[in-house]
Parts: sequence; C-alpha cells; structure tokens
Amino acid sequence: MRIAQVLLSAYLRRHPTHIRLSQFNFLARYVWLKDLLDEIRPELFPPEPEAELPQAVEPEAASEEVAKLLKAEIRGRRGTYRVEHWLGKRGMGQLFAGVQLGANRSIVIKEYLLPRRYFNQEEAQQRQKAFVNLAGVSLADGRVQDLRVISPLEAIADTTSFERCYLVTDERDGCPTLKTHLAQTGVMPPAQVRLVLAQVLQTLELLHQQKFRLPSGQDQVGLVHGNLSLESLLWVENQKEFFIYLCDLALWERIFDPPTTKALSRSIAQDLVAVGYIGFYLLIGKADSNFDPRQDESWPITTDLPLKEFILRLVGVAAPFESAEVARKALLKLPQPITVSQLALQAEPETSKPKPFSRLLLLLLCAVGLGVVGSIIWALLPKPQTSASTQKEPQLCCLKEVSAVPTGKFTYTAVQGGTWSYIQGQTNVRQPGQTLEARLRESQANFQLNYKPSPSIEAAIAKVQAREVDFAIIPILKPLPIDLAYREIAYDGLAVFVAFSYSRRNQGLPKTLEGEASLEELRQLYLGQISSWQELKGANLPVKLYAPTNPEAIQFFEQRVLKDVQMSRLTKSQVTQLPTLEMLQKVLQDFESPEGLGSVGFSPLSQIFGQCSIYPLAVQAKGKKAVQALVLDKDQPIDPSTDLCDRKGSYYPDVKAFQTGQYPLAYSLAVVYPRDNSLAPAGEKFAQLLRTSEGQRLLYETGLVPLRSSK
Repeated sequence: MRIAQVLLSAYLRRHPTHIRLSQFNFLARYVWLKDLLDEIRPELFPPEPEAELPQAVEPEAASEEVAKLLKAEIRGRRGTYRVEHWLGKRGMGQLFAGVQLGANRSIVIKEYLLPRRYFNQEEAQQRQKAFVNLAGVSLADGRVQDLRVISPLEAIADTTSFERCYLVTDERDGCPTLKTHLAQTGVMPPAQVRLVLAQVLQTLELLHQQKFRLPSGQDQVGLVHGNLSLESLLWVENQKEFFIYLCDLALWERIFDPPTTKALSRSIAQDLVAVGYIGFYLLIGKADSNFDPRQDESWPITTDLPLKEFILRLVGVAAPFESAEVARKALLKLPQPITVSQLALQAEPETSKPKPFSRLLLLLLCAVGLGVVGSIIWALLPKPQTSASTQKEPQLCCLKEVSAVPTGKFTYTAVQGGTWSYIQGQTNVRQPGQTLEARLRESQANFQLNYKPSPSIEAAIAKVQAREVDFAIIPILKPLPIDLAYREIAYDGLAVFVAFSYSRRNQGLPKTLEGEASLEELRQLYLGQISSWQELKGANLPVKLYAPTNPEAIQFFEQRVLKDVQMSRLTKSQVTQLPTLEMLQKVLQDFESPEGLGSVGFSPLSQIFGQCSIYPLAVQAKGKKAVQALVLDKDQPIDPSTDLCDRKGSYYPDVKAFQTGQYPLAYSLAVVYPRDNSLAPAGEKFAQLLRTSEGQRLLYETGLVPLRSSK
C-alpha cells in the first residue's frame, strides 16, 4: 500500500498546482483509488499557513524640508489654511493635516515641489499655471454628487518661490490608502475584493462618462484617472461600512513629474487594466512586481475562480471589457465564489462503497513499480486536460483508425491571416492540388467542417465560449478560461531571420553575428535602441526592421520579445509590416542593394521553412545558450557556413527543442473546445485525427513542427 501511495504522490507532484488539482479530482472518482488519494491529500494540498499580522511600523520622522511647513499659514482665494502636522508622503507630494482659519474646518493640504534641479523658473511657472487650471473637477451642470473622488477644494501656487504648489482637500484625503490598509490587515478576502472592485468600477463609470467643468472654466466630457494604484485609492470607513475613494488623478498629479520622465498616454483601457492589477494585489496581500496575474503560480491556492477569470479579463489576458460599465455589470453577475482549495476537497458521488486494494493488485504494484502505475494513471486521465506534448497515448497510424468521429456539419474558427489560415490554404498535401481539409474528408466523409475566421485569438476564444463555433485552432500563448479544454496538435515558433547571400556570406549578418541573437538584443532592435549592427558586433550595416502581417506572430512577439510593448506603438518608419513572402524578398533585396541595408524580420517558422534566401538566427534566452530551430540529418544545428539552398531536404525543425521549450520562440498550436460532455466531441476528435501518424505527416508537409520526430 505504501508503495502505491509513494508512486501516486510522485506522479501528481510533477505537475503545477492547478493541473495537479484537476487530475487529483478526476482520479478521486474511481472508488478503488479513493482511499489512497485520501491518504496523500494533506501532503499534496497542505493547508495554507495563517498569514502573520504585519508588525506595527513606527512612522518615519518628517524631514527638515517638510518641517519648514509645519504651523505655516497658506493663503488662497477661498481662505487661509494653517498646517498642523505632517501625515506622510503619498504619490508626488507630502500630506499635512490642517485647519481652515475662520471656518475652523479640518482639511488636508498636499504640498508639491518643483525643485530647481529639475525646473527653471519659466518651467515652474508653467507647471504652476497648469496646476491651478486643472486641479479640481465638478459636474458641468452644477449638480453636487458624491462620485467617491477626492475633489480639491482649492489649488494654490506659491508665486513667491515658484517652487511649491498646494492642494487643499477635505479631511477624507487623510484616510489610509489601500496599500496602507493592506499592510495593516494582510490578504483581503475575495468577497471583500469584489466589493472594492465594484465601487472602483462604479466611480470610473461615472468619471469616464460625465461632463465635467475644470477650474479654468473649460468643460470636458469624461475624465480618465490615469494614475490608479493601491496608493491612489483611499479606505474611508463610516461606522461599520467602508467606501473606496479615488484620489491623485493624473490630470494634476503628473504635472510634477520631472521633464526627463517619459509621459504616459492615458486611456479608459489603461484604467481597467490598473483595476485588474489592484484586485490581484489585494488577493495576494501586496503590490509586488515579482507576482504576475498572467502566471498561474502567482495566484494563491484559495483563489475565487470566477473572480480570477474576471481579473484576467481586466488585465487583458482574456477578451478585455469595453468599458467600466460593462466590467461592473459583469462583476455583479459573477457566480458565487468557488475556490481552488474547495475543488481539491470535493469528492465525486460514489456509486459503491470504497473497497481496499486487493492483495493481487498490491503485489502487482510492488512487482512492476512505477511503470504499471504510471500507465494506469495515464489511461485514466481525461486526455483534453493534459498537454499533448507530454501525453503518452496510443499512437494510431491512420486517419481512418480514429473511431467515434461525430457525423454532421461542424463550424470551427482560427485567426484570419494567422498560422492555421496559412496551413488550411496549402494545396499540395500528399498530392498536387489537395488541401488538408480535403484529405480529412476522404477519410471521414461524414465529418463535415466549415471554416469561419476570427480577427484575433481573443475573438476566437470568445466564439468557442459563446458556442458560436464548435472549436478553434489557435496558438496557446496564455492560460485559457476554465470552461475550455485543449489538445495540442503541433508546434510552431517565430523564426528571426536576416539575408543569406552565399556569394557575399563573409560580409553578411549570419557570419558577423555568429548566427545568433539574444531576446534582449531583438528587443533593443525593435524598440529603436540600436541603429547599426556594429553595436551588436555585426557588420557595419544600418538596421532596417520588418514584421509580418500575421496577428498571432505579432501578439507572441509582443509578449515574448517586446515584453508587452505593443507593435502598434512603433511607427511605420521604425518597422515595416509585409506579408511573409514579400518580406523575405525585401530582406534579401535590401542587403544586395547599393545601400547595403542590414534588414531583419520575423515570421512563423511554418511559413519560412525551406526558404534559402534568408538565414534563421539561433535565439538566446537570458542565462542560456542560443538555440537554433533547424538541425541537419545528424541533429547538428545549421550554422552560417551551411549552404541552405544546396542542402535543401537535409535539414529539419529540431522537434526536441520545440517539444521541451528549449527554443525560446516556440509555442504550441492546439484545438480548443468547450469542456462540456453534453456537446458532440467535434474538437476533441479533430485533434485526435491530426495526432495520428498520418495526421502528423500531413501537418509536417504544411510546414508545422510535429509533436514527435518523423525523420
């Protein structure tokens, strides 16, 4: 019995928590495994330690500069204000508690500095004027409405020194920020996070839509906060209730950024992304850039799953919300919290009483060990939930061997202009003029497919969720929503290439770059930080940048290389987008032109494999060796001395490098379908067809990297 426990535990521990949970729950449905799983559950899913309450932190002392303002009186147009004591620093300024003389009204004063080391007198005066004209918002129709935004009572410019400005607000501005509240209380419960997000989104909904009048008298329809974080949200308590107030709008807060600070564009979409990160940080108990909501391992085990999916939409992992109003309504419609830890402890209804392991089974386990248990587990696991690159399934030979393929007409989608759009358009599969779909119809005549393209990966996923299509074929670039399953069918990856001219190979980039480039170097190139290849120890050639029109390739390049900088932010003078074939021709023409340009481009490997006018560079991830996507017959990587035109047919994609993820720009192509047993398994069976030996050969002929080596 102990051997079986060890083997099961070892198997389940190989997987990340979220995959481990789904497999544990599936196995728990089998009565003969339940006793074993109950025994090892505590070690697989230990209870989370209770969070230690943060230690009280002594408030820091006011600096000498801050102390100068204490007990000072500040005169404005609406009154005179006396500074009482220092509250601390927040954002771009220092906060002080004060009182309005004559009215004996408690107020908060925020002091902003315009130091001479950053601003000359003219610049300081310009900032002061802008501050007085912009710091404050009120509804244009004169209505008084609590929008839960800290609106300044008065903005004052110190015209005697030109180095200071003061913002006068009511006493709520002195309440703790969410960052401070979180430091005092620890991780926020998911139910409370829902309330916080609902209030913030409601305020943003009004802020984005209402017509406001600025202190200058100018009317403006809709305001973007532009500066949302845990520090610009205030926790305001009223008896037993709490309210979240927004403060420090970028409209006036960012006026005091030094001239060297890069100005950030502000938009409704960016406000919603910021709300998503705020929700994530509340759930993990801190604002920490080392934790990324796009990575499953960053989430706590007790995550509220519907809330998690909602936050992932806010941060842009899934289809984003159009507005704060749409997001708030979606939040209010979320189902009741279901936590991952609850899922781990759920047991499926039993059809019979648990029975202990038989002596025969125990002896068998002891005799054959891990191999038998492993095969039993693999046989039991639901195939759609397991990565196809690692799944040990029986390898069927031919398309006709796949059984139980549903009959009827089924609609599927893929990204218009993406990898599958290119693949399904190939016309020489197995024989001249034949497409992949035509070959599938020959073997499964009653399985009829209708292709309906989508504009993006997110749109394709949304169509599957809405049951508008039966399945989608897309790259797996981000975690999928929990109601979808997938099966990998092949690999693809981005190839980064430069011109390959055999006659001038000694002066070309493949040789001078030694056939490789790092991800960081590629990022610097495409962000315009490198203008000559000499800066990378390459040839003395000016840099010219190209990119494909393939939306999937662009999205992956933004994610993996540009670190989420959008290609659309780069000007057409920086990067030229062309269809892949045209781009290949231009790269070689640029190099062989009188100007001698050092052009670089990227494209899915499936679309450039076999083209010998360009050379695909080996790509190096940080701290690792550069990996080449193509290898020769004896698994030796190609190098700049390889004549790609002369060696056609003797080099192949390095399947192992793609399967293991060693090639930094590799990704998998998968069939995505609803996790719903009431539907016909069109997506699952389509994937099974393409995972046969014949299906893999067909995909290889279209340019994709097969799941297994076929050499």
